[in-house]
Amino acid sequence: MNIKIISWNVRGLNRRAKRGVVGSLITEWKAYVYCFQETKLEGDIEEMVKQLWGNRGIKYEQLEASGTRGGIIMLWDNKVWKGEVIATGSYSLTCRFESLTQDFNWHMTGVYAPNCVNERQEVWWEIGAARGLFIGPWVVAGDFNIIKFPYEKRNCTRVTRAMTEFSDFIEDMELVDLQLEAEITHGLVGAETSSRIDRFLISVEWNDCFRNIKQEILPRVCSDHTPLILQCGNWEQTKSYFKFENWWLETEGFNDRVQNWWTSFEIEGRPYYILACKLKALKGKLKEWSNCNFGNLEREKNHILNQITMLDIIQQQRNLNQEEKARKGDKNTKFFQRVANAHKRSNNIDKLVVEVENIEEPEAIKKEIVDFYLKLYSKTEVWRRTCSMTNCPTISVEEQQVMQNPFEEEEVLRCLKLCAADKALGQMDTLWVFSSNAGRIKEKDPGMMCKLDIEKAYDHVNWDFLLGILHKDGFWKKVDQLDEILYKYC
Repeated sequence: MNIKIISWNVRGLNRRAKRGVVGSLITEWKAYVYCFQETKLEGDIEEMVKQLWGNRGIKYEQLEASGTRGGIIMLWDNKVWKGEVIATGSYSLTCRFESLTQDFNWHMTGVYAPNCVNERQEVWWEIGAARGLFIGPWVVAGDFNIIKFPYEKRNCTRVTRAMTEFSDFIEDMELVDLQLEAEITHGLVGAETSSRIDRFLISVEWNDCFRNIKQEILPRVCSDHTPLILQCGNWEQTKSYFKFENWWLETEGFNDRVQNWWTSFEIEGRPYYILACKLKALKGKLKEWSNCNFGNLEREKNHILNQITMLDIIQQQRNLNQEEKARKGDKNTKFFQRVANAHKRSNNIDKLVVEVENIEEPEAIKKEIVDFYLKLYSKTEVWRRTCSMTNCPTISVEEQQVMQNPFEEEEVLRCLKLCAADKALGQMDTLWVFSSNAGRIKEKDPGMMCKLDIEKAYDHVNWDFLLGILHKDGFWKKVDQLDEILYKYC
C-alpha cells in the first residue's frame, strides 16, 4: 500500500484567489490526505472546500480559528479512506482513517502550536491525551512553532528550554523525527528568522508498516512556509525511464542541436546496428541536455515559483510610503488588534437578568442589550413643555452687555468662598454663582449663573428645551453659535 500525505501552513485561506492557487496545487500533487494549518477560517466552509478540491468524494474536518489566529483543515478522498474525528483540542485535530481497499487503519493528528512557551506546553499535554484514545500507526504533522536542534534555525547557537521540552515530548510519545530528503527553511527566505518549524512525526508502528518512508519538500507558493509531503509504501527503487518531451521541439535551436549530435556519432557496422547505436547515443545526449537548467521542465517550474516567492518577500520587506503606512497601520495598530481579539475571546455574556428573568440564548441577550442602549440614548417623552410662551419676562440689552463683561479676580475669589461644601457631592457636580454685587438675577442685579453639570439632579436634561428657554429670555441674542455649542457639550 502506498500513502501520500501533504502538510502545509497556508497562512490563511480567506481570499478566493489564494484558494484557487492552493486548489491547482492539490490537483498537481495527487495526494489522498491533506492537512492545512493556520487557515484563519470560521463557520461553514463547505463552499471553500469545493473551491480547494472540487472532487465529489471529498470529506473534511475543521478546527475553527480563534479570531484571526490558528485553524486546521483535514481533507481526504472518501473513495479511498473513511475518516472520522477522534479528538478535537484547542491546538490540534485528530482523525481516524480506515482504508476502503485494504485492511489498514491509522490515525493522524494535525497541529498548529502557538508561539507562547506556556501555551505550547498545553499542546504537548493535548496531543498526549489524544494518543491515549487509540493504538496503532500514528502520524503527527503540522506547524510546531519550535525547532529541535540549534542548526535548524538560522543564527541559533544554543539549546533553549522550549527545544528541550519538544525533544522530551517526541521521546515520551515514542515518535520518530524523519529526516528530510533536501534542505528546508520555513519562514521568510533570506530572513534571519528562517527555521524548520514544520515537520512530520511518525510512531514506531507506522515505521514498521512500510518498507520505504521519505519526507520531502515541495515548491513554496503563496506562503512563507514550505509544503511537506510524506510518501510511504513498498515500492522498489528503480531508475527513471527516458521520456521525450514534446515541448523540446519548440526550443530555439533544438533541431540544429540534434542534427549536430547525430552527425558527430561515428559508428561502423551494419545499417540497423548503426541506427540502434546512434539512437542510444542520442538518448544520452538528450538526457544530459534535459538535466541542464533550460532543459528540465520540472526544475524550471520550481525555479520560477521560487523567484515569485522571493519577489513577494521583497515586497513585504520594502519600505512603505506614507499612504501605504496609513492604510496598513503601524505596530500600535497591530497591538490594539491583538488586544481587541483577546477581549473578543474572553468577553462573553453567558447569562443576562432582565426584570428578574434569566436569559441565556445569545440572540435574546443581544436583542436586550441593543434595546437597552437604544432606549437610553433616545427621547421617549410623549409630551414636553415647549418654549413658545407668550409674555415671558426677558433681560434688557444693558443687562446682556453687563453679563458679557470679563470677570474680575476679586469677584471670582469671593464667589469661590461662597460655594457651600455640601453642594460639591461629586466630580463635576458643583453650581457656581458669580455676582458683581452679591445680588441675584431675579432682583434685577447684573450677574451670571454658570452650570457645569447637573446630570445627577435631573438624570437626563433635554437641551433643546433648556436652550430654547435661554433664547426666549434673551440670553443668546448676542452670543455666536460657537458659544452655544460649547455651552451645550462642555
